[in-house]
Amino acid sequence: MEKEKETKINLKPDHPTGNFWIDTGLVVLLQHFGEGEHNLQSIRQWLLRKLVQKTGQKGEYLDPETNDFREYEKVNWTYPVSLFIKVPGSARKIKYKGKSYFIEPPIFDLNFDLSKRAETCDICGEKAPLTDAKMWMYPFIVAPKKFGTFYPGTKRGLRICARCALSGLAGYLGWLFKAHGRENIHFFVFYTPDLFELQQLYREVIRVFQLKGEKSGTAPLAFSGPYLHEAVLGLLLELFSQIEKSSLLSDEGRALLADILGTDSSKSPVPLSLYVISGKSGRSFNMQQFQEFSHLHSFYGLYRQWKNLLSGTAQSENLEYSQPHAKLVQIFQQFHARRERQNETLWREKIAWAILEFRDPFPSIESFLFEARAKEKNPQPLIFGTLEIFRHYAKEVLKMDERLLRTLAGFGHNLGYSAHGANEMGLLYALRNAKNADEFFRVLNDVQFRLELTVPEELLSIQTGEKIKGTPWQRIKTLLSIFAMNSYLRANRGENKQEVNQ
Repeated sequence: MEKEKETKINLKPDHPTGNFWIDTGLVVLLQHFGEGEHNLQSIRQWLLRKLVQKTGQKGEYLDPETNDFREYEKVNWTYPVSLFIKVPGSARKIKYKGKSYFIEPPIFDLNFDLSKRAETCDICGEKAPLTDAKMWMYPFIVAPKKFGTFYPGTKRGLRICARCALSGLAGYLGWLFKAHGRENIHFFVFYTPDLFELQQLYREVIRVFQLKGEKSGTAPLAFSGPYLHEAVLGLLLELFSQIEKSSLLSDEGRALLADILGTDSSKSPVPLSLYVISGKSGRSFNMQQFQEFSHLHSFYGLYRQWKNLLSGTAQSENLEYSQPHAKLVQIFQQFHARRERQNETLWREKIAWAILEFRDPFPSIESFLFEARAKEKNPQPLIFGTLEIFRHYAKEVLKMDERLLRTLAGFGHNLGYSAHGANEMGLLYALRNAKNADEFFRVLNDVQFRLELTVPEELLSIQTGEKIKGTPWQRIKTLLSIFAMNSYLRANRGENKQEVNQ
């Protein structure tokens, strides 16, 4: 302990470790203590004060001088830190009438022993006295057997310096989290290797959200669910909305977010990643997913395009959704269904995964329409604007031909409306279930005869690699079935309106 009192920790923002958790904790310490040398024990005591709280319950200890029992207020690690730090409070005990009793209120503390000689730290690479990393220093990556997936090169436990150990503990103060129900919980850590930017992000954005947070979480989500990607999408949509207008963030915070996300095309955006850890909460945390998202700038650009698209549509069509962000949230929020008295959001999760990874979301949208929405008691079509933003996605991200998309939308609308009039929903399911190009063309042939519709020629021309106009036939089939089923459901409600530009 004497050595700990004398040990100095040098906090500096110009030497990032490259480790998202340690650097996050480092900027938390920099924000509170400032740059320079600080006493190790002072830092540790401050962290303990931030991470331990009163529980509202009472305990008893035995006063050894009077043999009277006295009450004390129980404390524990703050939630959700308590899912990771399991170090109990300690106090001296004595035997009294055959039983053991505390003779003072238990104290919650975290200690670590530093080696006598300087060695190379596994995290920052600097030479200093080291300690064995423990779970409370780094909740996600410590024991080689358990976390070797993330640190495959480390065949032993991590050995880290005092600064990294304290930064690891401070990392708990730099995350955002959201609990969903009693079991699921998500943790979000934004990271850039530029510690000056990271400290500003913590001060102007993350800390603000933490202070305004609720018991269920500090992460502001437009919508939530048990799955990782839908939670990430909900967080990013809400975060992006704060740039334009915010009741939480200061003007400096909004400007910082805009700058980091690259609203100024003349400047190179700051590298930014979002680390997300998702799992089950109980007596301890059971990690199930760990993922990094590094295309935040591109996704923000797509978000802005979607908003502009919805704004333009609202004006040209005299529609009600004059608030494009709120409409965008509704569009993604709709992908859920009731299953055995529960709200199943697996479709939203799959669609969120696809767009966050810039992959194909259409098989999941098709699945939602045919397996969930069409089978409801009073089936609803997709919210107006849904097909418009996903057509834009197909054009900009999947690089589909715009004319082909218009053809699919127009023919799909006519197909769904005609199928409803002829009571031929089976044709739409046959289209959806086509397993190969031959089956797809047979269904189109049936459409011509049974509904007396003319199939556009470009949909009947197969190219090398089973592509139609440069697009795999499966995607053509999927998009056509989406447009058709959505039109069928609109007709079922007495509507016959297409989305704009179709």
